[in-house]
Formats: sequence, structure tokens, C-alpha cells
Amino acid sequence: MALRAPGAQMSAPCVDIVLSVYNGAPWVEEQIQSIQTQTHDAWRLWVRDDGSEDGTAQILRRMADADHRIRLRTPGGERMGRARSFSTLLEDLPEDARLIFTADADDSWLPSKIEVSLNEMREAEGEAPGPILLHTDLAVTDARLEVLHDSLWSFLGIEPEPTPLRRIMVQNVATGPTVLVNREMLDLILPIPPEAASQDWWMALVACRFGRIVALDDVTVLYRRHGGNVTGEYEVEGPAWRARLRRGVGALGRTGKLRREMAQAATQAAAFLDRYNPQLTDAECAMLRDFAEIPHLGTLARKVRVLRLRMLREHGVLRNLALVLRA
Repeated sequence: MALRAPGAQMSAPCVDIVLSVYNGAPWVEEQIQSIQTQTHDAWRLWVRDDGSEDGTAQILRRMADADHRIRLRTPGGERMGRARSFSTLLEDLPEDARLIFTADADDSWLPSKIEVSLNEMREAEGEAPGPILLHTDLAVTDARLEVLHDSLWSFLGIEPEPTPLRRIMVQNVATGPTVLVNREMLDLILPIPPEAASQDWWMALVACRFGRIVALDDVTVLYRRHGGNVTGEYEVEGPAWRARLRRGVGALGRTGKLRREMAQAATQAAAFLDRYNPQLTDAECAMLRDFAEIPHLGTLARKVRVLRLRMLREHGVLRNLALVLRA
């Protein structure tokens, strides 16, 4: 297939895409091909191999040799972990990078993803310039990209809005492969600390307090579920209401998992407080400090703190009950 040059759409801005890959050999070529077939073809893809051991580096090198828009960063480099690897890619972007997408190796972008997201970003910046994080809905698929649920938001029972700090410190609403940020937002986010639970959650946390989160309910990504990333939290068989019920009931018995998730969120909140303390209100500092202390409290004190901070996430009654009982 002949590839069009990045400048083929003279009036279209060039966008930058960052992709960190770890052992993505089964999927990464298909993901990059989905970027190559976008209706908006003015892009640069910055890829970092995070120490893969499965042939990912060879695939990336071959694809970069065939398409000059694909730029490799430290191919075959050290294993940093997801958040640090993405932070490195974002920090190394050229100064002229103004609109930045993040991508995952095992998903697939729908052909108009970039175009649709850019149009929405233009509208958002036109209404109120400033730091913006835009994200969209996704379709849940199996390993062969057969659609199982046409909306991840509906499947997980997530309302993408509103996004106050109290909510985002506990629950991320922005899924990484759908995220687009402008330069003003990127400058506030970086560097992503090693304590971040994930790069997209850290981005959303910063955006909800110091910028704007714009949620677009269009589906722009096929979110692949496969043996390497499927957990009980994301079982996909059956209608969405049954899957949510199954996850809620299962949460009642997953004490360790809930506590680990809470500990990750609390550690991230502590890092956020440490970074942005001078710019936060006294009430926000107190809330973040109280939340960051939760993993270090006794059982009864943890439950009281969860209730006092109104931490109940919008994942349904059973998950909320589990959060209190198993805290």
C-alpha cells in the first residue's frame, strides 16, 4: 500500500502520537497499521520499546524503515514500566508538538479517530482556550477485534462527567488510547512521576484541577481484550448489566485487589499533593492528605475515612458496598 506523505493535507495540522510497547508482538503491527490508514494522515508516531523480549523491536524497526513518520526512541531500551516509559516519550517530543495522542499497542484505531478528535479539540479551544484533555468512548472487542460491547462506558457503568478532583483522585475516567491533549495541558502534566498509577490517570488528575476534561461520546478505538490483559474486572460475555452485576458481586470477595487499587490511588494522590501543593486550596490539600493516609490506617479507621471522604465510585451499589466493607 502506498503511503501518503505527512504534508498531503496542507491545511491539516500535524499531530504527534506516542506509543510505549512491552511484548506487543502479536498486536503492535495491526495497531500501527490502523494509524497509517487514518483519514487524517499528517502525523508523527513516536514509539518506545520498553524492553520487550518477544520480537517487538524487530517489528518496530521494520515498520519505521518503511514509513518515515514512525520514529523509534531507544529501541530495545531498558524496562522502565508503563508510566515512566510514556513520560519519557512525552518529555522527548519536539517543541513544535502541539496536539498529542497516546496509544496502546494492543488496540486498533477507527479510521476517523484523529479527525474526529481534532474537530472536537478545535471546538473546545474555540470556546475556552487553555489546557485541555479530550477523551472518547471505546468499543470492547475480543482478541480478533470482534465487537462484544459497543461502549466501554456503558459496559463499565461509567459516567464520564462530572470530573471534580474528589472523584478523579479515586476513579480514572480517561482511557489512554483515546486521550488527546494540547500543548498547554502537556506542559502541566510532565514529568509523570513514578508513583502514578498509570499515565492516563495522572493526566486526568492534572486536567481536572488545572485544565478541562472534554468527553466525546463517539467510539474511536477498538479496545481489545485478550489473554494478556483480561481480568475478572473486565469479563465481557453477556449483556452489560449482567457483566456489571458479576463484577460487583465479585468485588465483595476481592479484598486484596481492592486494597491494592486503593493503595495505588493513594500513592498517586500523595505525589500529586507533593507536586502541586502551592497551587491547591487548603481544603484540597487536606482531602488529598487524608486520602493518601488511608493505606496506613487500621481497618476501622480506613472504613471511617472512606465514608468521610465520600469516596464511593460510580461503579454501582455492590462495588460501593465492597469498597466500604473491604477497605
